[in-house]
Amino acid sequence: MNSETIPLLPPSPKPHHNLAGLSPSRFRLVCFFVWFGAFLASLDGTIVATLLTPIGSYFDSSNRASWLGTSYLLSLCCFTPIYGRLSDLIGRRITYVGALSLFFLGTILCAIAPSMEFLIFARCVAGMGGGGVQSIGVVIMTDLVSLRQRGLFQGYANIAFGLGGAVGGPIGGLISDTLGWRASFTFQLPLMIICASGIFITLRHVHLPIKPTLINPQSISTSSSSNLPSSSSKSGFKATLRRIDYLGSLTLVIALGSLLVSISIKTSSLQDDGTDYPWSDPLIFGLLLNSILFFVLFSLVETRWAAEPTLPFQLLSRRTPFSVAFTSFTMVFNQFSLLYNVPLFFSAVKLRPASISGAHLLPYSLVGPVGSVGMGWIIRHTGRYWWCSVIGGLIMVISAGMMCFWKENSPGWLSWVSVAPAGAGYAGVLTSSLVALMTEVTRQGRGEIAVATSMSYLFRTSGQVLGVSISAAIVQSILQKDLSRLITGPDASEIIYAIRHSTSSIANLPEIYRSAAVNAYQHALHVVFIVNFAFTIITVFGLALVKEEDMPEQQVTPVTPTTVSRDDTA
Repeated sequence: MNSETIPLLPPSPKPHHNLAGLSPSRFRLVCFFVWFGAFLASLDGTIVATLLTPIGSYFDSSNRASWLGTSYLLSLCCFTPIYGRLSDLIGRRITYVGALSLFFLGTILCAIAPSMEFLIFARCVAGMGGGGVQSIGVVIMTDLVSLRQRGLFQGYANIAFGLGGAVGGPIGGLISDTLGWRASFTFQLPLMIICASGIFITLRHVHLPIKPTLINPQSISTSSSSNLPSSSSKSGFKATLRRIDYLGSLTLVIALGSLLVSISIKTSSLQDDGTDYPWSDPLIFGLLLNSILFFVLFSLVETRWAAEPTLPFQLLSRRTPFSVAFTSFTMVFNQFSLLYNVPLFFSAVKLRPASISGAHLLPYSLVGPVGSVGMGWIIRHTGRYWWCSVIGGLIMVISAGMMCFWKENSPGWLSWVSVAPAGAGYAGVLTSSLVALMTEVTRQGRGEIAVATSMSYLFRTSGQVLGVSISAAIVQSILQKDLSRLITGPDASEIIYAIRHSTSSIANLPEIYRSAAVNAYQHALHVVFIVNFAFTIITVFGLALVKEEDMPEQQVTPVTPTTVSRDDTA
């Protein structure tokens, strides 16, 4: 053979979305089990929402049934930020399986709960694991998939999450009606075992995070450190445990928990005499004061004492991570306020039955996966995400603006047209903002992928809880003021109480009271929709601050049978 025909260097590997170099079948299995975990997390949430009425009736505690959802969200919000740093220290696989095990334990406790108090505690345990299932699933996919493909794969995950939310209600209701509400929890257990086993097996001998070879390495700062863990992380399991930021995690959980519990009590609970808790109530005021104190302590721990902080403040000092965190909060605040108050508008203002009121969210749910996958496809082919995020934000602005014109006599088409764009814009921005964050931390090369993901989920879940709670507080405050002015007489307090706490009672009221109730709800929800509109505008400005950066193409790092990860030694 002519030596001139032999290349001096082997050809460079082509860019590929499977950075771990897994076999195609194994890669698909990993993706399937990660998406299956997202499906289970969403399935559980909608099942519990469906079971609130039968569970409340079973324990004769319907007035506390809403705490089943609130306790889960509070726990989810408090513990999600811990998982990112933990997965850096003990490995993605062990962290994910551990989170799913907590989720499993919480679900078992729900199935055997002897009282409402125990069931609320069990939902807290499930939330501790649910936060890790969602956030570490995203981290695993980010480790395995190239940046250009990341948005598309996130779209697939959103489809799985949306599917779980869509089928959870019907499945939970069917099982509850035929076998009882406890069976709705027990049927989830084998599914969780399958998911945990699948992740444990398919990720064995796969070291995550992977340090990919970059085709354009000049675009990466040469002064940054490796994405691989330092050698100290391999010094033994006990040494690893000593590196965990226990004090930072504890102060963050107490600070967030105190804040969210105080707001939840204010918006979702009543005093013994049936009246709302005032902000000056010693319990609420004390919790808020405690929250401020522990947030200050958390800041001191993270900035001065923690060697490897749970939430590095220097991450938030950078432009793109701060913008993504900020917009994650404002965007999710707006969207969960929408999800809660759109059905309320149709049941309290239009006096529609619950089934029809909930159906108005169907367009939102249907276009969400389309928006997410579509955004991922655009990013994959263009390598650009800034304008995708801004356009998605503007779509949410248009949707929120249209809702500000909703009235009792608004045409039916306006409600359908208004809600659908919000779903597409929201899902699209979730995808593009995650890609922006992952691109920035990957280029920095500091091994911040897991911590950054947990940070974004912290702000998302905080926005989720506060969006529902604060919008409910606005509605109840305006209702109390308007109804006290419009309804007078000896039975006024009972009528006002019924209107505020049971929208189904409005249709049965005399005309004069029914009109007052409809007008009061219309006024209250109009204010909420204006607040939502303001939050979408703020979100667009925040998205505009995200810095557009080139996404370097990444090459495959093959996995060999001798590869040993922290997951295998832990």
